[in-house]
Amino acid sequence: MSDTITDTPTEAVESPETPTDTVEDAPLGETGLSALKAEREARAAAEKRLKEFEDRDKTEAEKSAERLAAAEKRAEELEARSTRAEVAATKSVPTALLAGPASGSAEDLAKFADALIQFRGDQGSNGLHVPNEGNSPRPQPSTDSAFVTELFSPRD
Repeated sequence: MSDTITDTPTEAVESPETPTDTVEDAPLGETGLSALKAEREARAAAEKRLKEFEDRDKTEAEKSAERLAAAEKRAEELEARSTRAEVAATKSVPTALLAGPASGSAEDLAKFADALIQFRGDQGSNGLHVPNEGNSPRPQPSTDSAFVTELFSPRD
């Protein structure tokens, strides 16, 4: 057994993202815009055609497995949303707070913290207020004569 290694020259393939012109600030003009639009349409058509070729080789079982996995993912997301809504209704908490921050970025965490602070402030205003809580009434000095006078005074 002999292994033969053939050297084939590789051509540099220019990617569609890299500009061929070095002038970046020049306006495209009407013809440039139409050419750019045509290129984007051609690229979308080529990607669609590539996807068709990839899907052509898949068996029906593989396609069914992909559909099943997508359906399970959607079901899990809907179940989580439903559970969040039930708990939010039971505990009187906004569902957005139960979902937590959208991501771990500082911006999302700051937005989530602001929402928590706002919710905490809303909860404080709904509390009950007992006037003069903790103050004991001051008894008025009473005398027997004031009691008798009040007892036998004519009523309106």
